[in-house]
Amino acid sequence: MSWRNIVVILLLVGATALTACAEQKTALRFTNATECGTATIKLTDTQTGNLQEYSLNEGDTLEIELKPNVQYRYEVEYPRQPGYIVCDAKRVTTMLPKGQTLNVRLESVLDPALVEATQTAAAAQ
Repeated sequence: MSWRNIVVILLLVGATALTACAEQKTALRFTNATECGTATIKLTDTQTGNLQEYSLNEGDTLEIELKPNVQYRYEVEYPRQPGYIVCDAKRVTTMLPKGQTLNVRLESVLDPALVEATQTAAAAQ
């Protein structure tokens, strides 16, 4: 085996080892796809009790890095509930293993009962 082959093999082994040892991010990724205004996200590390608060505008995405294998509680609230759209507040507890990212898509939905009531009220005027 030539020196060139040995060097190539060592470089490949080294690159593989560095990739394997690279820091893998553990995170929550929130996307505000609602029509409910700016979402307020409160994140609590249940081990320490540390509370962090974030704001997320409509259409924006926020990624929050977490400690792996630690239980977190997050709450999502909105400033308003416009017309016939339901803005669902969330209260969730989660624990993620190292290297995992959880995508949380915040969405608003039409409430058929509110749509009908709005249409009935508009027709009555």
